[in-house]
Amino acid sequence: MSEISPTGLGLRHSLSLTAGTPVLTLAGIRPAEGIRPGDRLVARSGAVAVLAAEMTTLPQTEMVAIGASTLAHGQPDETLLVPADQPLLLRGARAELLYGQSPVVLPARRLVDGQLTRLLPMEDVDLVTLTFAAPAAIYASELHPVTRPEPLALAV
Repeated sequence: MSEISPTGLGLRHSLSLTAGTPVLTLAGIRPAEGIRPGDRLVARSGAVAVLAAEMTTLPQTEMVAIGASTLAHGQPDETLLVPADQPLLLRGARAELLYGQSPVVLPARRLVDGQLTRLLPMEDVDLVTLTFAAPAAIYASELHPVTRPEPLALAV
């Protein structure tokens, strides 16, 4: 069932991941580009079905490089690249320290400190956009990307 926004438009809920990002599905871990419509992903609220999966190459974009062990002890275990405007669920001591509460949802660019977490202009970035019927925070690598609501015109 689609949500209806106050403007009368339907909503879809999407998030974007760098190609190669490991995503936790009910069938195991798969790279983001291997996710297909109908696949069920593990989310913080339970399993969610993918409505659409689209890969695009952005000629120029800003990415956030999140350094190893910058979010928590041993997390992430390697540097991860995330679209700068992709909302992430941050929880635990880092969220408490930086934002006074846990959990908190914020765009990846808000994690940038210029040293361990950096904003990088990049070219020719392959991104996978996953779309769901409802809001979700999925498990992707050691991050929790959160969907963004987007208007979707309803057929009359």
